[in-house]
Amino acid sequence: MANTLNNLANLQSDQNHLEAAASSYGEALQIRRDLAAENPRTYLPGVAMTLNNLAILQQAQNHLEVAAGSYGEALQTYRNLAAENPRTYLPDVATTLNNLAILQQAQNHLEAAASSYGEALQIRRDLSAENPRTYLPDVAMTLINLSIFYWQAMPDPEKSVALAMEVIEIFQDFQHVSIVQRYAMTARQVLEANGINIDG
Repeated sequence: MANTLNNLANLQSDQNHLEAAASSYGEALQIRRDLAAENPRTYLPGVAMTLNNLAILQQAQNHLEVAAGSYGEALQTYRNLAAENPRTYLPDVATTLNNLAILQQAQNHLEAAASSYGEALQIRRDLSAENPRTYLPDVAMTLINLSIFYWQAMPDPEKSVALAMEVIEIFQDFQHVSIVQRYAMTARQVLEANGINIDG
């Protein structure tokens, strides 16, 4: 039931029925909390996933403080799970940190955002060292987010350019992956804004 409610909420969110989605996520979350109270090892990952989904919705509704609370609880849950099973849950820690950083940037909490992006990037670098085919695209995602952050939110042209250049380097091995193509296009825009044309 919780899985179906979560999927329904995803659909409702895509349809821009945000209040209905919030209700469905809320019901799914309560069911998963109740299940996790009896069997945390099995059901806490579902609690964290629904919290993360709910936080994304809350951010879209401009409920930024509420979203921060949901991300915070999801992040702590994933950290606890990763302490026992890092291979399985560290990717979720990194994803939640990346999402939290985007929120913190929107709240103008720039030092916190830089810290969250930085931790997400380090986790993804570590994961990619063991499994580059799986995790380097995620490294590229956080790199481009940070590059834009240091271009616009907390201007540091040297950092912004270095991060964008690393995205371009990753792209060389992932030219067939559409999402990495998009990151590379954005990286080129950042570089051009800083007077660098790598195609010229």
